[in-house]
Amino acid sequence: MKIQYAAGLLFILTTTVFGQQEEKGVLRVPMTKRYKTPRKTHNKRAPNLYNDSGSIYLINVQVGTPPQNFELALDTGSADLWVPGSSCPNSICPLARFYEKNSTSFVGSTEIFNIKYGTGGASGYYATEKITISGATIEKQKFGYVDKTQNILTEVPTLDGSSYTPNSTEYSETTEYGADNEMDGIFGLGYPLLTSDLNNQYDPFFFNLKANNIISKNIFSIYLSDAESYGDSGEILFGGIDETKYTGNISYLPVVKTTRQPSTSQAITDYGFWQVNGQGIAVKDGVKESTQARFKETIPFVFDTGTTLSYFPTAVLEAILDAAVGKINLAYDKTNNYFQIRCSMAKQNTTIQIIMSATETITDTPVVMSVPLSDLILPMDSNHMATASVCMFGIVPSKGTIFIGESLLRSVYQIYDAEEHRIGIASAISSKATVFTATKNPNPSDNTSITPPNTSPIQESGSNQIQLYDMTLFYLIVFTIYLLQS
Repeated sequence: MKIQYAAGLLFILTTTVFGQQEEKGVLRVPMTKRYKTPRKTHNKRAPNLYNDSGSIYLINVQVGTPPQNFELALDTGSADLWVPGSSCPNSICPLARFYEKNSTSFVGSTEIFNIKYGTGGASGYYATEKITISGATIEKQKFGYVDKTQNILTEVPTLDGSSYTPNSTEYSETTEYGADNEMDGIFGLGYPLLTSDLNNQYDPFFFNLKANNIISKNIFSIYLSDAESYGDSGEILFGGIDETKYTGNISYLPVVKTTRQPSTSQAITDYGFWQVNGQGIAVKDGVKESTQARFKETIPFVFDTGTTLSYFPTAVLEAILDAAVGKINLAYDKTNNYFQIRCSMAKQNTTIQIIMSATETITDTPVVMSVPLSDLILPMDSNHMATASVCMFGIVPSKGTIFIGESLLRSVYQIYDAEEHRIGIASAISSKATVFTATKNPNPSDNTSITPPNTSPIQESGSNQIQLYDMTLFYLIVFTIYLLQS
């Protein structure tokens, strides 16, 4: 009896402490991180870029009745969900395609779907269909039925100087795919304003989850794990926040509205991109004196999980890299528009600081995302930094919009709150990055890096919860052994 009682008690308590209980009002969706072709990658912002072996974060989506499975790229930088249709040629839609004739719930339309990214696009028609993610179903979800995809190659201004590109098989203008780098389409998470047809906006899948009472709040949070994690890596939680995925405080920043111009009417300004007010970028503990590139006025920083790399103005990035590692440890590849960086620089105790404002104007108490330089150095000839001999920097030059892509977002836990129209960030458990509100700078005109407030570390409930679980297990095991021996 005592043995049975002890075993039963152990099962009940461990289930209570560690087991997955039903989570009301939230939808937990695992993400898969996979490789893409390293030379020619599906990158929304610039197709001619190397990246960290072309990694991409995917979620499984089921479309139709009976369901057809697709692996879609998670994208906070757009709003439409689209999949390739049966009429899309193999040459441009080489993997899964949606066969509408096999679905009893498909409803087509003549409404044109045409979305353009920075360097590519997809076109076809809108349709409605039953769409399911992790068991949660929206019966009549509007989505893009795509019969054509295309790359739009654009020139990016280059810097003068030496460059070096590792030897690699030449790539063609058509993306090469394999079983390990599958991506079937895009799962957009932006506001309705970003949907393709500006004159016929609709609620994307995320917003319909709340409308159908599947989640209790219009909020989702994302954990991407570290750069060297592949396969089952990361998670998106619709409707809530996972306190076990971050440390420290969550810092919130208001979402900046987006303006779009329809072809036949006046401009529309509303919430669209997940973007915040940015005011600069800084280096701390680099090879040169700590430096801050402060903007004259705030500029939108777009949080974009659909972009592998991050993008900053050419002149700003060049100065920051020089201060961080010195020109002797850099080489610029003019053909592919990226900075090669000496792999050994990942051992430096240097941080890159992304500086953001909680107001519309420059502030001397900004929210700072302080990311270790090592998080931004990506291997090019290996899947792991330990064996890499050629590396690149995860922020690349641009002259347009500033994008905070995966290379930076991996270091923080992200909360996208469509109810309060704000973005929250905290230090991800997989990174040594920190997020803090800076102390007031007594001399706002200087160019020194931002210093965090001199306070004792605050332990969040997530960290306390993990420690509590560890102690509970310890006492549980001791008590069970006592029962078994008595």
